Amino acid sequence: MKDLSCCIVGYGGIAEFHAQACNKIDGIRLRTLMGRRLEPAQEFATKHGFERATDSLQDALDDDELDAVIIASPSQVHYEQAMASLDAGKHVLVEIPIALSLTASQQVAERATEVGRNVMVAHTERYTEPGLFVKQFIASGATGQIYQHQVFSYSYRHENVGWTGYERSWVDDVVFHHGCHLVDYSLWTMDSPVRRVHGELAPKHAINDTSMDVSLLIRYENEAMATISLSYNAAQGAGGHRFLCENGTLEIAGNTIRFAGETVFESSENADQSGVLRQNEEFFASIREARPASCNAEDGVRALAPLQAVYDQMLELEGDEKYKRLWSH
Repeated sequence: MKDLSCCIVGYGGIAEFHAQACNKIDGIRLRTLMGRRLEPAQEFATKHGFERATDSLQDALDDDELDAVIIASPSQVHYEQAMASLDAGKHVLVEIPIALSLTASQQVAERATEVGRNVMVAHTERYTEPGLFVKQFIASGATGQIYQHQVFSYSYRHENVGWTGYERSWVDDVVFHHGCHLVDYSLWTMDSPVRRVHGELAPKHAINDTSMDVSLLIRYENEAMATISLSYNAAQGAGGHRFLCENGTLEIAGNTIRFAGETVFESSENADQSGVLRQNEEFFASIREARPASCNAEDGVRALAPLQAVYDQMLELEGDEKYKRLWSH
């Protein structure tokens, strides 16, 4: 079996998970670490056993030995880096969001088809033990009809600091970044086309010039509803899922899942790390087997569509000045 040579773009917290995962997968060669600044890129490369480091994406992509690129960089550059990687003939695993607009995500999907390369989108919750259990439990019919999916994710982002505790050189976005996590999970578990979407965004906040709160309601073709709520204004962070079902309520809190008041699943694994490992195994397997990945570019597009609809509704109702973001993709 020929080794697959990989470049990771970025050296932040999620890049750590990707590097650790790649080192656990047989036949994966960590060829290049590309980062915005060369010194930390070299430090990260040495720590994880990369063959080289660079601060130039083009330099990394010009390498004929390179097969695949994992994009773990800030959201604002995902579109440009994914398109450049595809243009260079590389397979791509991109952290979410695939882009910061529906149109840009569609362009990535179209380019992947044109050049015959895989694009996988890192909706990692699909690959965690709790996520896999919920998907299988619902698909088994144990829940009966689902009437509502309620999901929320609340954190406090009044400083430009992410989950690693380090100050960021970029601005995060609760709508298209964290929002597409929850939208994808709902689409994936409910497994029904979207009929319509309504929602609200908070006006842009002085701290980061983006909306800090979003709430949306999805109506599925199977008549179920999803209520999705996110905030960067929560002094006490919280998150969870609840499915209101014919046979009981399915509740997901971290690694514990309860149905009709009884615990039906518990896991002791680190869901983020193990989810990234399974996800990356699927990415490289899809390349070897010349097939689409199980969460491909079209899935990334579908996750952004409801969020784009809500964003566009706000621009139409109340204008660009209150809601239009700085970035174009």
